[in-house]
Order: sequence, then structure tokens, then C-alpha cells
Amino acid sequence: MNIIKKHLAGYRYSVNGIWLAFRSEPNMIFHFVAAIAVILTNSLLNVDRTAWLITLMLIGLAWMAELFNTAIEKLADRVTKEQDLLIGQVKDIASGAVLIICVFAVICALIIYIPYLF
Repeated sequence: MNIIKKHLAGYRYSVNGIWLAFRSEPNMIFHFVAAIAVILTNSLLNVDRTAWLITLMLIGLAWMAELFNTAIEKLADRVTKEQDLLIGQVKDIASGAVLIICVFAVICALIIYIPYLF
């Protein structure tokens, strides 16, 4: 039974981490609003199951990338608050990962939604 309690405690830490990111990162709120917009658009356009799965996976990937980016930024800030070329590059790379998934999510959204609109 102890192993189950430990496992469930892990979820609590995970949810706490997500909550911390939402409280401290304005970009998480932006991603949340975008996710709501996608879900509403899917519902209004009555998209098929495949489109639902693709858009939900992209929402999850964007949130995951933003969480990793936030974790990297917080860890880097813990190392030093001073200007550091390497830490700056690490932060830029992590931010670039978020941008990549978001750009591809928009491309996928256009591919999915344009046929429903026209």
C-alpha cells in the first residue's frame, strides 16, 4: 500500500508544478486560452476524430514544451542572475523549442480547419 501512496504523491507534485507554471508564466495562460479556442473551434466545426486527436496532442505538446522551458529558465536563474552567454543560449534554445511546436500547431490547424471553412 505504501508504494501506491508514493505513486499518488508523485501526481500531487506534478499538479503542483503545473499550477506553479500557470501562476508564474503569462505564456501558460496564453497557451490555455489558445487551447480553449481550439476546443471550441473543433466543437463548432464538428471536426472528425482524427482532427480532435491531432489538435489535442498538439495542445499537450505545446504545454509540455512551455513547462520544460519554464523549468530550464528557473534552473538557469538559480545558477546565476548575471549575464552569461551560455545560459542565455540555453534559454533561447528552450524558447525556440516552444516556438517550433507552436508554429507547427498553427500549420496543422490551418490544414485541419480550412477544408471545414471552405
